[in-house]
Amino acid sequence: MKPDRSMIEQLRREAEEPGPRSIHAHVTRPIVQQLVKAEAHTVLDLGCGSGWFSAALDRCGFAVTGVDNSEASLNLAQQHYPHLGFHQVDVMQPLDVGFAQRFDAVVAVDVIDHMPLPRKLIEAALAALKPGGLLVVTSNFHGYSKNVALALAGRFDSRWDPLLDHGKVKFFSRATLTSLLSEFDLHDLHFETAGRIPMFARTMLVAARTRG
Repeated sequence: MKPDRSMIEQLRREAEEPGPRSIHAHVTRPIVQQLVKAEAHTVLDLGCGSGWFSAALDRCGFAVTGVDNSEASLNLAQQHYPHLGFHQVDVMQPLDVGFAQRFDAVVAVDVIDHMPLPRKLIEAALAALKPGGLLVVTSNFHGYSKNVALALAGRFDSRWDPLLDHGKVKFFSRATLTSLLSEFDLHDLHFETAGRIPMFARTMLVAARTRG
């Protein structure tokens, strides 16, 4: 499968519009590139929320299934994208919800930051992957220089707001996110940042393959 660059650019422009979809602005292209490189066709969007990214992957030609634990988000997803398959599952548990087959790839976009037990997310993803499948995880980027810059700019409290309901509970750096994936039987780990210059990147992405 070859990337549809015009479609990727269109999706990226849409993602930059105000609203919830804006969290995907910087990750659409690198995720699609990783999926194409892995020759993935069937993709599980783990923690799909209201379904925008699932629909974006569908428009790029992937066969997508979305899962989330939020009934309200899934209702929106099904309303906006009725042609796609969405399922309510607890990603803290293994994904044994009766899928007909395992997936070529699993993507989890800005989900792991919200997990009190992040290893459970990786375990759920691996249970849904085919042998040799691709796992792609994204998270907000937290590095020393960026954290110092946020503190000097007076934005530290807003970045780590403890009063935000359903906010982030984990704050990953490159070292901690790659260390997490290294605990599992994965190989070919790939790391990249997206948005701004690498030192102050908005997002980071880690991709890895299961054993064939």
